[in-house]
Amino acid sequence: MESFGLEAPKFVKILSRKDVVGDELKIPSSFCTQFGERIRSKFHLKLRTGFLVPVEFDKRRGVLMGLGSFFNQFDFKGGEMLVFEYFGRLDFNLSVLGTNCSEIEYPLMVNSFQTCKPVRVKLVPGGWRFAKFMDPTEKIYDKIDLPLAFLNRCASALYYHFRMVLSNGKNFLARYDRDSSKITGFHSMCEILGLPDLNSFHMLLFTFDGYLKFDISAFDANMFEIVFPGSPIRYGVTGELAVVSSRFEIKVQPFHMERYCYGVDISTEYMSLCSMWGRNDYIVAYNGSCSWKLQVKRRNLWKRTTIHDGWIDFRNDLDLKAGDVCVFESPAFSINHFTVSVISNSPGQANR
Repeated sequence: MESFGLEAPKFVKILSRKDVVGDELKIPSSFCTQFGERIRSKFHLKLRTGFLVPVEFDKRRGVLMGLGSFFNQFDFKGGEMLVFEYFGRLDFNLSVLGTNCSEIEYPLMVNSFQTCKPVRVKLVPGGWRFAKFMDPTEKIYDKIDLPLAFLNRCASALYYHFRMVLSNGKNFLARYDRDSSKITGFHSMCEILGLPDLNSFHMLLFTFDGYLKFDISAFDANMFEIVFPGSPIRYGVTGELAVVSSRFEIKVQPFHMERYCYGVDISTEYMSLCSMWGRNDYIVAYNGSCSWKLQVKRRNLWKRTTIHDGWIDFRNDLDLKAGDVCVFESPAFSINHFTVSVISNSPGQANR
């Protein structure tokens, strides 16, 4: 269920009993305001198994319609959490967390109109999610308990140390304590964000990659993702720049601007960086308050690395022109998350 392109803020719907016997869900107004013009009137919600849920979007009311059969097929009772992810394209990705705050074991099935076979969901690739709700009676500064259901699914893959990556690409080191089933080190997150504790958030969503990394998404009381200020090499609170550890440049060529661009090569000058990516991997590029997930592939005995899916959205959203130079920079321990700046080739157009 890997998707590439513009990374819109996630939103979560906690299903009520009324929801699961109905056919509609309301989308957060903040999401509709920012992305409503991009969303088509009909599209699919895509689950990790390949299961497709056809829905209609009522733009005026900000409502998704046609969910009743999906709720029935999955036998939802209320209390389940639906995590919506949008990448600026036609469809949405959809993850489901149970009432135990851990991602569910998905039924191995596809919808009746589909002819493909379902995909068995595994920890790798794709990862596994859990949610942590903030308790207003308990200040959370450094430690977070892992849900039992998540431990039952992922404990054997948990090491002692992890990189925690925030929505702005900043990262910090955390430690897993097997005896207490807690992850510690969140004081670093508080310091990065300039917060006394984590209780200003309503919920944190963790995505474990099955190896050594968790992605963290924070949500407000409306269950809309909070996009933190800053970028991988710039702290949002102080504006302080981190030391650049890795970088590469792409000069936009005329053929990169074609309607269908089938790949943008990264120069072999940056082979030492590219060699740290997998054969089929991704990078996330941050500029201003936006980020894009870009697919990277390595070919020709791993000597040629190319940006594939996501490039067209990235190019269009940044209004790139032939001759512009995109500079990608990342700090230490962050080979997949880059701050991107654009050196403009157009007279009178500012760099960005």
